[in-house]
Amino acid sequence: MTEDYLHYTWQYRLYNKAELTTTNGQQLIVIQPGIHNHHGGPDFSNARLKIGDQFWSGHVEIHLKSSDWHRHGHTDDVHYKNVILHVVYHNDAEIYLHQPGDLPVFELSSYLIGNQWERYRQWLQNKFWIPCQPVISDVDQLTWTSWKDRLLIERLEQKSAAFMVQFKSTGGDWSEVFYRKLSRNFGFKVNADAMERLAETLPQSVLARHKSDPFQIEALLFGQAGLLQEIFTDEYPRDLQKEFRFLCHKYDLHEMNTAEWNFGKLRPPNFPTIRIAQFAALICHSEHLFTTILEENSPRNILQLFKAEPHEYWQNHYRFDAQSSDDVKLKSNSSRTKKPGTDSINNIMINTVAVALFSYGKYHNDQTQIDKALKIFEICTAEDNNILANWAKLGVKCHHAGDSQSLLQLFNVYCSARKCLQCQIGLKLLKNEK
Repeated sequence: MTEDYLHYTWQYRLYNKAELTTTNGQQLIVIQPGIHNHHGGPDFSNARLKIGDQFWSGHVEIHLKSSDWHRHGHTDDVHYKNVILHVVYHNDAEIYLHQPGDLPVFELSSYLIGNQWERYRQWLQNKFWIPCQPVISDVDQLTWTSWKDRLLIERLEQKSAAFMVQFKSTGGDWSEVFYRKLSRNFGFKVNADAMERLAETLPQSVLARHKSDPFQIEALLFGQAGLLQEIFTDEYPRDLQKEFRFLCHKYDLHEMNTAEWNFGKLRPPNFPTIRIAQFAALICHSEHLFTTILEENSPRNILQLFKAEPHEYWQNHYRFDAQSSDDVKLKSNSSRTKKPGTDSINNIMINTVAVALFSYGKYHNDQTQIDKALKIFEICTAEDNNILANWAKLGVKCHHAGDSQSLLQLFNVYCSARKCLQCQIGLKLLKNEK
């Protein structure tokens, strides 16, 4: 038996409700079990009970054993002086607040019904990919839809918290923090840290002075990234190198170490050189980007902003001085460019744009921006990874990015941690078991 399971049983009243009595024989009527407290203090607050002929309102504390009251240090804790009922699985010691007999005890073990505990115990111990895997197909669509909606908001809340930490570190500059998060997103996991550091060491205010000159923007980004330190053969990187030397001195910049960038085990379209070139193109072709996103009502129009095309040099190169092996194909097919692909843009929309809009909306109590953030998940296609593939094998499929984000949250936060009693799917399945 676990305390979590006792909390679940008490919260949802999943016990035999006929003739409840305390350990001293008084009738117990649970009018309201209280609000589950996940922080410090008693387990449930604002409970309403009738014990004997007396109505009570206050806190409820739950333990496996009565003696856990002392073991958990509640004896001299003022936060527990308003506990009106001690719910335990086994009553092994007399506990009181001020004098013996002043804390009623309800021994829950005598009132448990069905084999819900046994099923939950098996979930905790099995080796399936998710604990409830054998019965996951029993969940109705309404439960899935409701839970996925909540999971998406929960995931956005978590990402928003990280966004707001950086927002505060920039002195409350929405455009700057968006620029940094966007830069990180262009690194796509492998080079995310390096891209974020590039943005931090090259403030948006510097780039803003040169937005009308794409060449200078590339020189600043590639130079600050430490990628213009070699002796080049091609004219374009040599010109960039020369321009950066001037700009570096002008703004007193300190270049990053080239070793911070990872080219290994990446497909050429994902090389940091290509990502920086795409990022440079976006900066040049998007005036006041974050303000534009806030003012644009259509998420689909926002998506189009990220289709900027890099300098023509990158149509047949993936690195400086290294011409692409598919150069002939690129020249013969003008539709094949180095613009960010659909998956890349979806990734940016989901992980940067939606999070920024949601954060801004929460901060300013602007429901329009929150709704726009949620709409983004409906127009973006679902991600494709091993976790989502496993969900699909169980018959749980994604129709859009909102679904995939919800299922990632479900697996990472609940399933992998065996938090079945905090999951609406787990609760539904346990409640159905008699």
